[in-house]
Amino acid sequence: MNPNDKPYDFVLFPDGSPERRSGDGHYRFDAERLSGVLKLDLVAHRPVQVASGFLDVLRMKGQDVVVAREVTVRGSVRVIPGSSLKGAVRSLVEALSPSCVRVTGWRSRSAAPRRLNPCSRVDALCPACRLFGMSGRGRENYAGQVGCEDAVMVDGKIVLVRVPLLWAPARGRRGLPARYLEGREAKGRKFYFHGKPARGPDARIAAGTGSVFRARFHFANLTDGEMGLLLVALGQHPEYPFLLKIGAAKPVGLGSVEVRVRRITFLGDLRRSGRAGGGEVLESPELREKMRQWMEAAASENLLNREALEEVWSILRQETLTRTAPEGPY
Repeated sequence: MNPNDKPYDFVLFPDGSPERRSGDGHYRFDAERLSGVLKLDLVAHRPVQVASGFLDVLRMKGQDVVVAREVTVRGSVRVIPGSSLKGAVRSLVEALSPSCVRVTGWRSRSAAPRRLNPCSRVDALCPACRLFGMSGRGRENYAGQVGCEDAVMVDGKIVLVRVPLLWAPARGRRGLPARYLEGREAKGRKFYFHGKPARGPDARIAAGTGSVFRARFHFANLTDGEMGLLLVALGQHPEYPFLLKIGAAKPVGLGSVEVRVRRITFLGDLRRSGRAGGGEVLESPELREKMRQWMEAAASENLLNREALEEVWSILRQETLTRTAPEGPY
């Protein structure tokens, strides 16, 4: 790998400002909208580590004692926390749609385009804030139309991986590094390529390649286009499919995950049954056809930026798994 090459690229910000409107709320289920549960499998194409924050001391082959950060555990099962999965998908929704720049660090805040300032009112929400929520000033908070449970590991094994040491870019400087800027403004949203894991001294415990996690997204009062935008962000577009990047050590080849949609279960007729279950269940091949229609609706509702989709695909498509990750401290 050329030392001047970086393991990331940018998805450019949209030219205009987001079209902001009120969210559809949670006080009732709209019969004209989509509400239910989306059931997924997450298949690891590279080791995945979402650290629990605890440290383990291990003895390897009777010699070195190493410190490794453990995969998150809930009770007796290993999981990808719902917050981590939701955050990864939200970042893609923000990049793929005309949405605000929701989270910025102190060094990058001044470089974010003002036209994309974070949403701060519940009656003026961009597509990403309508789907995933917003925390504004005072009582201006919105839970969002999409929620995510922890993804539970149902197959695979835990492995020890050693990767290069990772550091924050341009530590100690004020503002963003020059390579992140176009003039005074940030180039766009940063995403890491997939790649072959690099080796180094930093030991981590991870879910191994081939591990499978089972996940559930709950959704309420989505339009067809909003459902389509969510599915595109999960890598399901038939022309531009891609893998997600989740967890730690993304620059050095970890965290590449394929999403496989298993089924969608819709809420039943609440007035008739008095309960939320018992609605329509969609599975392949009918599910694939409906997914195609919803993703077309995302484009027709101006929720999906085609140029941004092509840029995301160029970074996260499965073919980039063969890239060489940077060696040494990064």
